[in-house]
Amino acid sequence: MKYLKNKIKDFNRKKYIEKNKLKKENGITLVALIITIIVIIIIAGISFTSINGEGGLIKQARTNSENVQRESIIEKIEADLFKEKTKTGNTPSKEKLKEIIQENEYNEGDLGEDSFVTKDGEYTINYNEIVGWE
Repeated sequence: MKYLKNKIKDFNRKKYIEKNKLKKENGITLVALIITIIVIIIIAGISFTSINGEGGLIKQARTNSENVQRESIIEKIEADLFKEKTKTGNTPSKEKLKEIIQENEYNEGDLGEDSFVTKDGEYTINYNEIVGWE
């Protein structure tokens, strides 16, 4: 009988030890999980800032796109100036430049003395940015 009581005590002691081990292991796992979540939040914050921040990728892409559109308009005008020069044999004057801009509807409203506003109203282009006229 004494032997049986000792076996039961040993069994209960082993069970108690196993329970405590599981609790400790679960505690470590929970701490590891919290640290992992914190690290993920920090990385997400850094990523979000680099994409959407003041100098972020989206803003840079938008700026580059606007520059390309603006340069595209200037290149179209320069191509038209080159056609005019090829047709007449003379370098177009500022007045001819203004005529070409109006004929091809590159502008919105009246042409200024030194610049014009594109037909979409987004860009102001100075005549001195355009190559191919006198």
